[in-house]
Amino acid sequence: MTKPTVYYYFADKGTLLTAVICSVLEQHGGGLRPAARRGARARDRLASAVAYLVGAKCSGPRLLRDGGLVLTVDQTSQARSAFFRHFFSPLQQILDEGVRSGELRQLDTAFATQAIFNLLDPWTGRDPLPGGRDPHQLANDLVSVIVDGIGV
Repeated sequence: MTKPTVYYYFADKGTLLTAVICSVLEQHGGGLRPAARRGARARDRLASAVAYLVGAKCSGPRLLRDGGLVLTVDQTSQARSAFFRHFFSPLQQILDEGVRSGELRQLDTAFATQAIFNLLDPWTGRDPLPGGRDPHQLANDLVSVIVDGIGV
């Protein structure tokens, strides 16, 4: 493909990067949504979603921050909107349902969802996983820390 062909469809590198980011987020969101519905309990659905993200080696937050280009306000807004729609919302929905069912304590689910992404970020794209864990083992360990805490 020639440079003029690319710029026929995309005004600049920022527009191209935004389209790529949104496409990747949408693609992985297509796998995350069904994973986030597997299981009867919020804990099981959260573990399934986390395992998907670790196994897919896709970090939505990393895509947004490590693009290498400064995006316009509109481009940043488009990318963030795709992240919230395809990544953030499915996880927050699990937490919202867990709070409503009484499985999880009352909490700010938006804050908790962001904390989960921050906790998860170092493990997405990492190979091999710590201690020889597979994505499901790592997901169950992370969810145990998230839901049960580390106290006695």
